[in-house]
Amino acid sequence: MEPLKPPRLIAIERVATWATVLIWAGVLLMAAGLTWAYLEVRAQQQAVAQAESLSFVVVATATPTASPTVTASPTPTDTPTPTFTPLPSPPAPGLEDVFVLSEDIHVSLRARTPVPTRTPTPTPTSTPTATPVPTPTPGRVLPAGAPPDRIVIPDIGLDAPVVPIGWHVEERDGQKVSVWDSPDYAAGWHNTSAYPGNSGNVVLNGHNNIRGEVFRYLIDLEPKAIIQLYVGDTVYHYVVSEKQLLKERGEPSEVRYQNAQWIAPTPDERLTLVTCWPYTSNTHRLIIVAEPYWPDRSQPE
Repeated sequence: MEPLKPPRLIAIERVATWATVLIWAGVLLMAAGLTWAYLEVRAQQQAVAQAESLSFVVVATATPTASPTVTASPTPTDTPTPTFTPLPSPPAPGLEDVFVLSEDIHVSLRARTPVPTRTPTPTPTSTPTATPVPTPTPGRVLPAGAPPDRIVIPDIGLDAPVVPIGWHVEERDGQKVSVWDSPDYAAGWHNTSAYPGNSGNVVLNGHNNIRGEVFRYLIDLEPKAIIQLYVGDTVYHYVVSEKQLLKERGEPSEVRYQNAQWIAPTPDERLTLVTCWPYTSNTHRLIIVAEPYWPDRSQPE
């Protein structure tokens, strides 16, 4: 039979046990705190990088002057790269890592209401006649009268909501500019761009490495991939025609000015998706252009 321990020894052992427990608890709390701090710093760095890189800017001036609106020539089948009529003057230099549009484009876009252009026009007569209601060709739907609310790209497993977005005014290097917003956990439809099914450029942007990473795998899209835009229960099909990687960071204002033409209005019907690339540095713009496609066709043209 073991001798009984003195009460004083028992008390000392209890104190030692509790001290050991407290020391290990402190170590675990410190490790958890360091892990949380590391993740927070990384998230902030990514947010700053994305905010600096994914901003679409319209130069704002106090008195906009009337200037020709940007127009795009129809895209040839064998050479899909678009051509644009140059604007009269480039934007002011000094804007870093932004898409730049001139004030005259901004004003024309702001006043622009997408209008279907495929509606038959009645022959003028002395007696007014009602305008015929357009009917879709097989496999084709009528032009939308509202913005898209969902985007689906089966090839990259994308199924995300789409929300309308505008811009906010910032001051950069003493100059006021209007910067396009980019939504969290959704794609953003530029509220000055066209509705699906209408003539014009339907423009969507999205994050690639923060806040949902909706367009993270857009880089994997190849020509002939199908993109579906939904307006309510109506689906509009597009087929990818080209993919462009455009250097932005560190480029002169003239280069960024030309890059901005991809989100300008166009006379032809198209869909343009925009995000940043690569995932870790956001030095480039990734542009995906898609043409209308009707599923009744055997193959996309």
